Amino acid sequence: MNSLDYIFKPKSVAVIGASREPRKFGHIILENFVRGFVGRIYPVNPGVDELMGLRCYKSILDVPDTVDLAVIIIPAGYVEQAISECGRKGVKAAVIISGGFSEIGECEREAGIMETAEKYGMRLVGPNCIGVFDTYSHVDTMFSPVYRQDRPSRGNISFISQSGAYGTAIMDKAAADNMGISKFVSIGNRVDVDEIELLRYLGGDQNTDVVVLYLEGTKDGRGLFKVLKEVTKKKPVVAMKGGRTGEGSNATLSHTASLAGSSEVFNGMFRQAGVIVAENSEELFDLARAFSYVSLPRGRRIQVVTNAGGFGVMSTDEIIENELEMAELSEETLRRVKEVIPPYAVAKNPIDLVGDADSSRYEQVLKHVMADDNVDAVFVVMLLQLSSLESDIVDVLISVGTEFPNTPLLVCTTGGEFTRVHTRMMEKMSIPTYPTPSRGIRAMKALIEYAGYRGYIKTR
Repeated sequence: MNSLDYIFKPKSVAVIGASREPRKFGHIILENFVRGFVGRIYPVNPGVDELMGLRCYKSILDVPDTVDLAVIIIPAGYVEQAISECGRKGVKAAVIISGGFSEIGECEREAGIMETAEKYGMRLVGPNCIGVFDTYSHVDTMFSPVYRQDRPSRGNISFISQSGAYGTAIMDKAAADNMGISKFVSIGNRVDVDEIELLRYLGGDQNTDVVVLYLEGTKDGRGLFKVLKEVTKKKPVVAMKGGRTGEGSNATLSHTASLAGSSEVFNGMFRQAGVIVAENSEELFDLARAFSYVSLPRGRRIQVVTNAGGFGVMSTDEIIENELEMAELSEETLRRVKEVIPPYAVAKNPIDLVGDADSSRYEQVLKHVMADDNVDAVFVVMLLQLSSLESDIVDVLISVGTEFPNTPLLVCTTGGEFTRVHTRMMEKMSIPTYPTPSRGIRAMKALIEYAGYRGYIKTR
């Protein structure tokens, strides 16, 4: 059994610092476990007898059963004693939410908790972190209440974040965007478990198909490079480096007690290791969705299908500027397309179905182009403001994507609330959807570049 399994898949959890006060972190975290965790839960607080219908223990040593994971939310000065008691109890791992360690110069205090944990063979996440969220085991140590920060549904993307605050925003946005998550972990000061060990663990995790990494710095550049090369041979890793400026790097030191290296050096290492580099948070999500939802393309040839000529032109520009290729449909495909579109529509690349196109016209054309061996991927642009296109276009895209699973299909649609509602519908059904051609084609390029790295596409 991997020692990190006790963090992500424990059978029993103790919440040290559990509280009856609704706004206290110890209350919120205990409530998280009561709401979803199926294992045994043991609140620990010497001043309380019962919490949320559970017996509350004065010390972890008073718990009658074995405990796999302890979540610690107490003042920093008491953490080492709590770790010692956990060790004596035989607890296998602990997530230390508490801050007040090396990030404020208290390096000896941090060294003390690590020395104590090592004495007992305990694994530690943190300190100074929001910890772990797992949609499969329902471990949830995030201390934002669910009415303020929603939790994502189950999926295949796992996040590693050096920043707890950024991780909170990531989880909230993922939930709002219907992006399914497998695991999330905030590593904080990473006194023990770090990004390298987590990358290796997630690389072998059957519930993780895409790994997303937000990193401000590393303590072992060579080790990071080595594990990234290992993982990217099996599954995509999308990474964003924080602290790109000198001022940002200085802020990193006080944030998580980490020395931040040059952004150019990190990004060069990422690319050499086959990592997909995101320049900002928006792109981080765009790329993660693409890798999560669709298969890798077998080439660089993209077919555009649209009901808006101007967006077809913009999509073409993006494809060429990103050094991709416009697909050239076979004569047979062109003949079939012309049979199902009106004479005033345009049958080439882009295919302009014009403004009166309905879902049926999209469906017939998409089936023909996706069956063409000259097409490696399809970029669908839809203006949902037009009255001819109804909500059943979502069902059409699901059907076509299911029929041709080896040809990735990305969607671009932009507009107001009606469009946003349908975007959420498509995202919920694993159709990657983007508000502009530039964002959609950038995601397409990332799929193609990673497919090339994996050897699925011959280099030009």
